[in-house]
Amino acid sequence: MLSSGNAPALNTGTRNQASPAQGTLQPQGEDVQAVEDSRRVVRYIYKKPTFTAAALLVLMLSGPPRLRFRDLDASLRGETDWVVFFHVGVWVLAGLWILLQVYKRIQVKLPLLQLRLPQILGLVLVLCLAVSILTSDAPPLTAFKVYQILVSLLFTQIFVERFGANAALKTMLWGNALLCIAIAICAFLAPEMVWTVSEADPQLPRLYGELIASTGVVSVLAIVLLLTGVRRIWKPIPLSLLALFFCLLVLSFMRTAYVTTLVFLALVILRRPYIKPLRRFSYCFFALLLMLSAFGRIPSLSRYRSPETMWTLSDRTGLWRHLAAVTLDQSPWFGLGYYSASRIHGPEHNPLLGTAHSIFVEVLAGGGLLSFFLFVALCAVLATYAARLLCLKRDRLSFAFSALFIACIILGFMGETIDSGPLAISFWCSAAMLPRLHKWSFKIFPLRRRAIVDAPA
Repeated sequence: MLSSGNAPALNTGTRNQASPAQGTLQPQGEDVQAVEDSRRVVRYIYKKPTFTAAALLVLMLSGPPRLRFRDLDASLRGETDWVVFFHVGVWVLAGLWILLQVYKRIQVKLPLLQLRLPQILGLVLVLCLAVSILTSDAPPLTAFKVYQILVSLLFTQIFVERFGANAALKTMLWGNALLCIAIAICAFLAPEMVWTVSEADPQLPRLYGELIASTGVVSVLAIVLLLTGVRRIWKPIPLSLLALFFCLLVLSFMRTAYVTTLVFLALVILRRPYIKPLRRFSYCFFALLLMLSAFGRIPSLSRYRSPETMWTLSDRTGLWRHLAAVTLDQSPWFGLGYYSASRIHGPEHNPLLGTAHSIFVEVLAGGGLLSFFLFVALCAVLATYAARLLCLKRDRLSFAFSALFIACIILGFMGETIDSGPLAISFWCSAAMLPRLHKWSFKIFPLRRRAIVDAPA
């Protein structure tokens, strides 16, 4: 994270002596330039995110929402409307913001980017996915999606460097909270936008949130961010938001979201991070869950979701086999075009499944084996960082970003994408912060251990 400590050091060893009439030392020569450089760096770094940066991050995190029903083939045909123009406008502005930050960094003589292994792997992944534009049946759609991945990677990296980890967590929390509030409002005022019928019983509704955002995904991410980022969750506003998030989670009937929530709260019990309200909430949650289970008060999920779909993951396993077979048969190394391949070949297996429904299969079908191996390597590196942080550290930031990354992997394995939306921004923010937290723990932990060993008995 950039701070005033990154400013060029003042050259105090060659100052000229001031005359008695001056009364004070005045910087001369190189000192004047050093002072000016330091002031430019301080002016460049803000304590809080600017409104433009925060607004752009929230808009990118939101998708933005689709807001209308649209034919899945419309994007392949290149059809546009006002929502498409709005999407393009948001992402173009985000790209211009990145260029502006690069220009400012050049002005204050700072490194353009502090690239670490995850960022290097991410940029190479973008390059390999860009090659798939040549093999895509819808090059404009693939090019735009690859551009979104590049912007998400660079935007979150610069945002974290400039404004810090706490600002990133807070902004992502508000972004997911706004989506949850929008879904709750539409549930009453525009039910056709967010409600759908349950696969087990057509008479039972399911709060899917299709045109705003996936209800299960945003509610889980909002729960993780709220419980790890807000220290006083028992106040009225945080408690009300927490109740809203859990209500949306329950009504989504999303099994992956349920599993992700349980894994997150189980991590709290196992690792006991230094977040007292979160630990107390986890203890109360599992105590209540055990009590309701003992008295048989937990409703069966089979009433709302078909039990047969659990073994086939709602026919995702068949879809993944089909997309993998088509990709390995037609273009095994460079894929068939990121995002467009699943739109074209997914309906061949099941017309109701318009995408790959997995971040890993989406990358495989779109970018081939090269992109797939790079993405697996990226996730493996980040998983190593998260595991080490969970083992060595129990501070709030380490636990928050480790838990956020784990949530992204579980949710992404069954759906969503890494180009835009709540999961994509959370994933790339975690990729930006985990190496920094890992590097800090790698330096601090051996020193602490040596101090304990060397301490007198």
